[in-house]
Amino acid sequence: MKEIFSIGRNLTARDKCMNGNYNKNYIGNGSHLGTIYPLFSKESPSDFFFNMEDIINFRTKNNLNIELDKVALVEKACLPYLLGNRTLITDVERAPWMHSYSNQRWINESLPYHGKSKPNKETFVCDLKTSLSNEAIGYIGKANTVGILLSGGMDSRVVAGVVRDLQKNNRSISVVGITWGNANSRDVIYSQRICQQFGWEFVHFPITAETLHKNIQLSAKMGAEVSALHFHAMSDVADLKGVDVILAGSYGDSVGRAEFSGKHVTKLSSVLPSRINNLGLIKDELFQSALESIRNDAQLPAFHNAGDNNLRKYEIEQECHYMRRMLQSCMHVVAEKIPFYQMFTAPSVFGLMWGLEPNIRNNDWYVELLNILPGQLLQIPWARTGILYHLPEGTADEFDKSYHQYGLWLKTELKDEMLNAMNSKSIRELGIFNEYSLDALVSSWGIAKGASNNRLDEVVSWIASLNTFINNNQSLNLAEEIPYKYSDYYNTAKGSCYGMLYSLARNYLRK
Repeated sequence: MKEIFSIGRNLTARDKCMNGNYNKNYIGNGSHLGTIYPLFSKESPSDFFFNMEDIINFRTKNNLNIELDKVALVEKACLPYLLGNRTLITDVERAPWMHSYSNQRWINESLPYHGKSKPNKETFVCDLKTSLSNEAIGYIGKANTVGILLSGGMDSRVVAGVVRDLQKNNRSISVVGITWGNANSRDVIYSQRICQQFGWEFVHFPITAETLHKNIQLSAKMGAEVSALHFHAMSDVADLKGVDVILAGSYGDSVGRAEFSGKHVTKLSSVLPSRINNLGLIKDELFQSALESIRNDAQLPAFHNAGDNNLRKYEIEQECHYMRRMLQSCMHVVAEKIPFYQMFTAPSVFGLMWGLEPNIRNNDWYVELLNILPGQLLQIPWARTGILYHLPEGTADEFDKSYHQYGLWLKTELKDEMLNAMNSKSIRELGIFNEYSLDALVSSWGIAKGASNNRLDEVVSWIASLNTFINNNQSLNLAEEIPYKYSDYYNTAKGSCYGMLYSLARNYLRK
């Protein structure tokens, strides 16, 4: 249905610039598996924003209500990411997945079908390489300098090989490899090797406790939709000068290897577990009243044609919710300043992979692809194992597996900041949280050990960003006080046991 403006729009020069940025660089990519999903107000759906701070300013200038969405708060407190198009502000949405925007309305884009093809490997890999090359050419356009987000993973390595192949075939572009983290980590070392091998400029951003502190503030600016643990060096990348376009391969594992957070597509289950308030953080009356809306947010529209095909349904859920709402939300920091595109997301690329028999969507395709791309990149180990990707076994190198120490930093340098946030007036008087469960979270979070982050770190760091978000927006209409029920005390007991057992089990397994 056609949307019509219901307000007299009061746009700043910056607002107009952001609209122009989206319309110029991203509006034509609605059929892509992953693109940029700006924020917009329901009252003014053609005005797009890259961060929540700007859209709140817009709503303030236009005398529009600024109210916390209680369902969104429940979703984010219970899940690592929000579902559907919902944000923490009522009447502010993310652009929908698999839609294009034209003439003030969102238009459905069709998805390729899942198949059971078992093609000739050589022919298929050549087709895949051609599709990836064409995708890169489309993103690069007339750019002179291309940045590539590199890691020790195979997805960004494929992107590097594709771009190097374009260079060798008379594509006159300069390339900058970009990475971040511990200088002795596999991700940084392997990224640097790729750049040295291809004669590319190499840019490395360290990550420290101060980076994480700044990302707590950044997450708040972006709308407290994603924990600070996922922003890494995005702000530094966004401030790079002399880079015309940036390519990433974040979707490579889900498309090229059919893997989501280490789980193969054939092993996926619903994106919405049967139990989500495991820590008992949300008062039960609110939680029960929000459940139907949460299920609706998770529901896929009929035009995705998932039907009774659970494999297709669960993969689409991962792309629509997890990849879009957690991973891509962070990328808007870069996309606001530098044109930013995810490889593997053009329909001509992911449609090829979806057409394969699911059981053969595995690591072999990266091996085949890298064998025909320049640079012998298979001779650089895989960061996950420290050995060559195509070999079943070997001796891992001695470089650090992790490029950060988020879990350690939260409990040392940033511990006081986390505790102050969880005990703050903004959080405790918000009215939605079970304060007894917050106390239990403080205890169970505190006993977790190790340098890497865990599920409780995810929740705690998000609460810190939510606290900042509320404090930065004094015009927010806060959620009303929700009364306690007897079930809340029961949920606290269960949540306390869950948190303690989780931390103790994780400590034991990581000895």
